Amino acid sequence: MKTAAIVAAAGAGLRMETATRKQYLLLEGIPVLARSLNLFLKHSALTEVIAVIPPRDQEAVLKLLQPYCPLDKLKFTGGGSTRQESVSRGLDALSAEAELVCIHDAARPLASAGLLDSLLEAAARWGAAIPVIALCDTLKEVDRKGFVQSTPGREGLRLAETPQVFRRDIIVQAYRQASQNRIVATDDASLVELFGKPVMTVPGEHSNLKITSSSDLIRASLLLKGVGSR
Repeated sequence: MKTAAIVAAAGAGLRMETATRKQYLLLEGIPVLARSLNLFLKHSALTEVIAVIPPRDQEAVLKLLQPYCPLDKLKFTGGGSTRQESVSRGLDALSAEAELVCIHDAARPLASAGLLDSLLEAAARWGAAIPVIALCDTLKEVDRKGFVQSTPGREGLRLAETPQVFRRDIIVQAYRQASQNRIVATDDASLVELFGKPVMTVPGEHSNLKITSSSDLIRASLLLKGVGSR
């Protein structure tokens, strides 16, 4: 199946507390965005990769990526005010040939090619697939004042990661229906689930961390150096 990827890279990254957007920061000498894009740009199954970036950043981003990425499959489109709007614009920018769509956060630069292979296989079979991690800690539901309301069982709960992979018609329909019904979700699979489509899970990777703070960038650097478990 012809496969495309959308990499959401339009966020401001305010929690990094730096003037530079987190996706443009260097991780062991290579921009975070370049590492995230290369997962798809260097994979033989991918025919196109769409980077959704802040409007007016294309020239600067292209200059940033040129030393680190093969650019023959890469296209840019401007992002929106939310991640969901940005991914929607990425879907609109897909070529007609794409049958499977990978959606990935630029802030996850350490996802492996092996994980992507597993997701592509599962999505081709089931229509939608996401990587998940089992919970190790006890969960608490709290109210707005901070008081514990309940302790959910964790046996059937998982943490979701990206990339998430979908058959194109499924994810396009989910986004269209979400827009019509003014539904906002925290990940793409949630929109698919809301409209009754099954989503298969595959084992995620603890090293596939999302960089949201300076400490995450340090941890990612240590992982790349082989310090700690990948």
